[in-house]
Amino acid sequence: MKDVSMKRYTSMKVGGPARFLIYPLDEQDLVILLERLRDEGITARFLGNGTNIIVSDRGLNEALIRITRMRHTRYRKADKGIYAEVSGGASLTGFIRENGRRGFSGLEKLFWIPGTIGGAVKMNAGSFGAAISDPLEEVRIIDNKGHVASITKKNGGFSYRRSSIKATECVLSTAFLLKEKEKKEVLGDMEYVYSERKRRHPMEYPSSGSIFKAVGGEPAWRFIEKAGLKGIRVGNAAISEKHANFIINLGSASAADIKMLIEKIKKEVYETCGVSLEEEVEFWGFDA
Repeated sequence: MKDVSMKRYTSMKVGGPARFLIYPLDEQDLVILLERLRDEGITARFLGNGTNIIVSDRGLNEALIRITRMRHTRYRKADKGIYAEVSGGASLTGFIRENGRRGFSGLEKLFWIPGTIGGAVKMNAGSFGAAISDPLEEVRIIDNKGHVASITKKNGGFSYRRSSIKATECVLSTAFLLKEKEKKEVLGDMEYVYSERKRRHPMEYPSSGSIFKAVGGEPAWRFIEKAGLKGIRVGNAAISEKHANFIINLGSASAADIKMLIEKIKKEVYETCGVSLEEEVEFWGFDA
């Protein structure tokens, strides 16, 4: 597809057009695609479900590659539990839901985090004191030159909201070691996590989830509230009244509105609290 509006492909519902949006059918197709784009001098970037990015209003003169149609999930018994391999383009919520149906435990605290497995692994997503790297065994990645490699939890550089996986790399598949558990208990834990998200987070509005990382173990929303910023707006972008670390699109926000609001938060939190906030979200196309 050509000239595709990124409002359709990001959870914040902002962003101008991308030059190309391409869905490879399988791994071989992806390698051929990357080679062809290189030969034609077209910059390639990997896109998941767009839940953690803000694309500029001018858009991107690039090819965006989504592997969301390259899906597989395989389970097998292992010495210490259940070895589960899942494609990077699969839905994290969908995978956790399937684990729950089977009575497999290990990722339920991440239930209802939007996005793909690959995106979650790349940023080491987490919630309720758990991280996706906790039950992680191995990750297969491909870079934008078509080179495939494997990393493990030990050499993957996983820490709070970080991994060694680069922006130019894409997660092809990930393997987890899960535990067998009473199905009713797993599903109950998932239901609790979902109900807490619904209670705490502004799920009724487009957003990119948490905007800022915690600082020194303290959640960013505490500093934002202390700076008196809850509810403030720039254009149609606002800090949620429900959760101060969420910026919501009230209906017609631009990427510029959101970027400006983020910069305002960082400035006022630093002036009020002496704390430098670091974004969890990525900005695409703002420096072009």
